[in-house]
Amino acid sequence: MAGLLLSPKLWVSTRFYPLTPVMRFLKPLPYPFDYAVYILLLAMLAVTAVAALRFSSPRWWVAAPLLLLAALCAQDQSRLQPWCYQYAFMLIALAVPSADTSLNACRLIVAAIYFWSGAQKLNPYFAPGTFTWLAHPLAAHFPALAIKAGYAAPFVEMACAIGLLTRRFRTPAIALLIAMHACILLAIGPLGHGFNTVVWPWNIAMIVFLLLLFRHSEVRAREILWGHARFHRLVLVLFGLAPALSFFNLWDSYLSAALYSGNKNQGAIYMTEAVADHLPEDVDGDVSEEADGRDKLLVNDWSFDELNAPAYPEIRIYKSVARKLCEFAGRPSDVRLEVQGKAVLANGGGRASFICSDL
Repeated sequence: MAGLLLSPKLWVSTRFYPLTPVMRFLKPLPYPFDYAVYILLLAMLAVTAVAALRFSSPRWWVAAPLLLLAALCAQDQSRLQPWCYQYAFMLIALAVPSADTSLNACRLIVAAIYFWSGAQKLNPYFAPGTFTWLAHPLAAHFPALAIKAGYAAPFVEMACAIGLLTRRFRTPAIALLIAMHACILLAIGPLGHGFNTVVWPWNIAMIVFLLLLFRHSEVRAREILWGHARFHRLVLVLFGLAPALSFFNLWDSYLSAALYSGNKNQGAIYMTEAVADHLPEDVDGDVSEEADGRDKLLVNDWSFDELNAPAYPEIRIYKSVARKLCEFAGRPSDVRLEVQGKAVLANGGGRASFICSDL
């Protein structure tokens, strides 16, 4: 609910940033029905929270908001933010009749997210870029130390993920991961950069998950990794195995715990001044004039300014966003999308350029 409340424009259709449906025939909800559905989803989640306190198994209460959430994500893939994806499957886990299956599926989701989050940071951009920005006070006074810490951080996070699976190292892993979230909140919170507010409650929630799911648990690694229930095996595939495909550009970054990795597809739109004049006022401040007379806008900046959420970093989303501006182009060349691909092991990493006729 906190994530939804912090990103209201992401969940409605009445906005300038375009929706990207899973299939083209899915049309956005018109105003005011989009706002009505958004409020309905919040209400359903509130009812589910109350039901979870009153009933031993809230599975029927969980179904309604999850179905509505799935429909909204089908209408716009940008809504499939990492926290939304994680929460949805943890809610499904709570609806499973077996308590052991529910808790172990949630433990697997959380541990897998930390493991792949660390693995995604093993790239040439994280330590000198994202980590240095996050650790600004340290980097400002001890830049060499900050870089070294940035190169060590992915391995520490992956080790902590494995530690969560073991009874012997579970407690120190919890302590290190809580410290990591505290540092992230200091870096991006109101005392730091004041950035990406939509993930503030997610970081707090992850601390709570660590304490609730692992602190007093004596469950073994085998029980967390492998369960007899089909849903548990589905979680293993989606959260434990599928993220490896992202290193070959065969699985989305945000479904692979890559939010803080510093290694994502980057989209920039170059346009004529006539096209730029149609941008909303709150986005216009992010437009910069290039040497060739074109205006430049980073898709991620546009998404943050209008939706208060990062852009879903896939090329198909960037193409959809650029098509919106092509509506105001007199010629196909008036809008050009430049995509710098993320660093991967295969099937990507290059630079691609598209004009309106290519979209």
